[in-house]
Amino acid sequence: MSEHYDEVALQDYLDDPDAIAGRAALERHLAACAQCRGALEELRAFDVTLSSDAVWDAAGTASSADTPEAVRALEALLAAEDAEAERLLRPLLGSPAIFRRAGITALPFMRTAGIVRTLCAEARQLRERQPMHALLVADAAIAIADQLSASRYPAALLDELRGNGWYERANVLRYLGRYPEALDALDISARAFGRSLVSAFTGATVDYLRSVIYVELDRYDDARRLARRSARVFRQFGENERFVHARIVEASVLFHEDRMADARALFLSLIPIAKTFARPETLARLFANAANCELRLGAFDSAESYLSRALSLYEALGLETGKIRTRWNIGSLRIAAGDVREGLVRLREARREFEQIGAHTDAALVTLEIVEALLSTGERRAAREAAELCSGLAESFAAVGMTGNALTALAFLRQAFESGQATPDLVRHIRQYIETRPDQDGHPFIPPLRI
Repeated sequence: MSEHYDEVALQDYLDDPDAIAGRAALERHLAACAQCRGALEELRAFDVTLSSDAVWDAAGTASSADTPEAVRALEALLAAEDAEAERLLRPLLGSPAIFRRAGITALPFMRTAGIVRTLCAEARQLRERQPMHALLVADAAIAIADQLSASRYPAALLDELRGNGWYERANVLRYLGRYPEALDALDISARAFGRSLVSAFTGATVDYLRSVIYVELDRYDDARRLARRSARVFRQFGENERFVHARIVEASVLFHEDRMADARALFLSLIPIAKTFARPETLARLFANAANCELRLGAFDSAESYLSRALSLYEALGLETGKIRTRWNIGSLRIAAGDVREGLVRLREARREFEQIGAHTDAALVTLEIVEALLSTGERRAAREAAELCSGLAESFAAVGMTGNALTALAFLRQAFESGQATPDLVRHIRQYIETRPDQDGHPFIPPLRI
């Protein structure tokens, strides 16, 4: 084998050498390759740490003061608080306006672990359907966690509650496309989780979410490294669905590196495993991702089949962000296949729905794709509509915090419209540039050689 083995293949070998079809070839490679031997030893040392008695004993014994009676008392307290939190919060959580007016963070009787736990769970449920409401709920969880009494709860529980609150905030911000803020929230979550007695697992959850964000920021090597590291931990803990999610990130990196066939193969290999899970959202993600690979490979019929299956699942589950993104992808597919009219209908629908849930960055990116498609028709009426859409884009991007480089690119596009030099290629160039989040990495805008 001329290339190196990746960490997943090496971990498979560690887990069960006899199950490896190419075991002899792998072992010959290891004998000759110092790099792969070193990676294997690192994995072996990591697994020894994970499986050590210290890790698992810590998970069951928080401190010498945690007698069986104390543990049972805490369990009973949390169960009672969870039930009370459900009773208090249920009338408030259905409406963002009612929840905001309730001002629960200022109410002393709301300062319980049960309230924080319930708010975190609710933020998790809301982030796909109502991300702005989910952010409000996660922030309330953080504020209340910081007010909990150290005399009422063990320090380890307080750390866990704070870590969970900041983790949920990071996840919601990720859905909203506010990646720098999400990473800041993850840093705080990681510090709280770092004091956890099962920090290997909680650290893996942070690594996983960070890897998802790194893909969006084009930090592919970092994303792959963290995704693989979290996958190993999830497999060690028997968290099969989380393991699949981490592998999805790795496949996404392959996609963004333009290794379409490899990405498609990995996505498709995970579908049979995902079908065994009780929750079908993972299966929907795999269908959508496989469709994107097929689209890039020019297999339009197969892409549309996968997208239709993904959309059906997202609609059945009520997952708004996944549903809208899939409609966006269907619009892109229709345009690529030559049906510009139907594609524009889909893109306009996706833009409107992104705006409704507060995902303004995605709405603006869809707008640029609409502008590109309109210009591609060569019709004067379409060109006028494209110019009108473009005129409001700078304000849209400024509203979500984009400055400097991104706005320079949009100003260049506006000038191109004013001078009659706007083309589909120019719009695509600017859209792809803005998708790299240039303000975060300091990438200057460079106009194409030809407009």
